[in-house]
Amino acid sequence: MRSYRLSRALALAALLTAPACSRIAERAFSRPTIGVRGVKVKSVGLTGGSIEVSLLIANPNPYPLPVKRAVYSFALTDSTEVGHGESAASFTLPAHDSTVVALPVDVSWQGLRAAARDAARDGTVDYLLKGSVTLDTPLGDPNVPFEDAGRFTPPPSLVRAMP
Repeated sequence: MRSYRLSRALALAALLTAPACSRIAERAFSRPTIGVRGVKVKSVGLTGGSIEVSLLIANPNPYPLPVKRAVYSFALTDSTEVGHGESAASFTLPAHDSTVVALPVDVSWQGLRAAARDAARDGTVDYLLKGSVTLDTPLGDPNVPFEDAGRFTPPPSLVRAMP
């Protein structure tokens, strides 16, 4: 009987402290902020091309955050998908610091043509980058979603060369 009461008391204590631990973990972790720092065309070929998106990721936490991967898509603001990608290498965000990460985006031929049409108007391309960064923590692997819109200027020679 005594053992039964003790086990019930321990179970009750565990139930009462579990939400508190969860709240402590939530307070101890702040999501990194993620934004686009720049976009540039890297290459153009017969079947498509590649662009590089530079992300600025800021870690507000007092401890480093290991990042497993990033998955993302690059589209025009009219929702035409230009390309997508996934980071190949993991990296670590330093504590209370920021890091610029270069993400390669594979671009389809149709995406290049759509971007060139967009640029033909005023020389710029309006874009929307969406994705998520997966962290590697002892408490699990949370995804941190991001979305950023902006504008970049492709090389004029690329805009002229597109049909």
